[in-house]
Amino acid sequence: MAREVDLNSLQDLERELILQVLYRDQAVQNVEEERVRSLKTHLQHLRWKGGKGVSQEDKEKSCARCQRKVSAPDILKPLSQESPKRLTLPVLKQEDLPPRVKPSTLFSGGLRQGSLISINSTCTEMGNFDNANVTGEIEFAIRYCFKTHSLEICIEACRNLAYGEDKKKKCNPYVKTYLLPDRSSQGKRKSGVQRSTVDPTFQETLKYQVEPAQLVTRRLQVSVWHLGTLARRVFLGEVIIPLATWDFKDSTTQSSRWYPLRAKAEKYEEGLLPNNGELAVRAKLVLPAGPSKLQESQEGAGQPSCDGQLCLVVLGAKDLPVRSDGTLNSFVRGCLTLPDKQKLRLKSPVLKKQACPQWKHSFVFNGVSPSQLRQSSLELTVWDRAAFGVNDRLLGGARLGSKEDPAGGADSGSQSKLQWQRVLSSPNLWTDITLILH
Repeated sequence: MAREVDLNSLQDLERELILQVLYRDQAVQNVEEERVRSLKTHLQHLRWKGGKGVSQEDKEKSCARCQRKVSAPDILKPLSQESPKRLTLPVLKQEDLPPRVKPSTLFSGGLRQGSLISINSTCTEMGNFDNANVTGEIEFAIRYCFKTHSLEICIEACRNLAYGEDKKKKCNPYVKTYLLPDRSSQGKRKSGVQRSTVDPTFQETLKYQVEPAQLVTRRLQVSVWHLGTLARRVFLGEVIIPLATWDFKDSTTQSSRWYPLRAKAEKYEEGLLPNNGELAVRAKLVLPAGPSKLQESQEGAGQPSCDGQLCLVVLGAKDLPVRSDGTLNSFVRGCLTLPDKQKLRLKSPVLKKQACPQWKHSFVFNGVSPSQLRQSSLELTVWDRAAFGVNDRLLGGARLGSKEDPAGGADSGSQSKLQWQRVLSSPNLWTDITLILH
């Protein structure tokens, strides 16, 4: 099990040796990640080309997918020592290590591993999948428990589905759901796979924990897929339901009903980028003279003094793109850009090994006036702190203020302006805001 070590208690030579070991391990992980990315690309190319015809005499001597004769799969080949991406580091001799320093107790960690299942799932989310002629219907019910804040999608059955493999008349259907615009892996729910049927019965309940206020911003996507050989996916149809108009208190809407399956919509509706989670903040404009000061500045009576404060409390985030171990070492950066292009920057502390961090950290921007803030923008970005000098990883960002958020599209920009105006029009009062990270 990995554990943290206080390097300050060690001698200079010991610290240097430990850091060299950790640097080498980081280099190996970088090489491994590059190898996995290459394998994903190679696998996807094979899927695009499809299987080739093969004679019976060569079937057992060559790959059934690419028809190449190799003695072992490429995935099992060891890392090349001549790899140009491999970092060159000094090699330590065994006698150079102090007797009481044992690398095995200083750091432990394995290479990140993947499977064909997870690789294909990643490709599916990127839009790389096969399509069938969409037919049939799906039966499900939508229910919400206000006591537990639980959204339940009760998947009952499908009927008259298209064959995932038409030539073989084969279909292994399963159901997948998202609460759009969240397309992260944490927001995905899946049913079990039903084998060899175009009229499957599932009778499974997929659940989400979501606040009532967030329901109006979400759309439920229910899609049906065929699971083929080598984890190959085929899209069989989908249903998208806006939850903003759904009456969860009406008992008649909680019963199961049949919905016709439709062809897949565009990859990212309305030009939006994929969702990278949510950031909850609380903002307040502090004016010493109270609301009258803001009214005077809005009416143009004199030049307001720059004696106000913009206070922001970064509460927490969820549905972030986590590491392979399911955690993050995350922090938030805030940048307030004033009309004269001056930038005021602040940063939160790092919360380690948390998938849903709760910082509850305050940002205070001093010396600002309402007239300045009406022409300013506040950018908030969430980062994953990298180890040993490697660049930190951007998890997502959002913008409040006069400038539109180019990542969020026109609707996101309009909402950003409205939220910003609400903060400025309610001085000395807290305003709760939930930002979608892109």
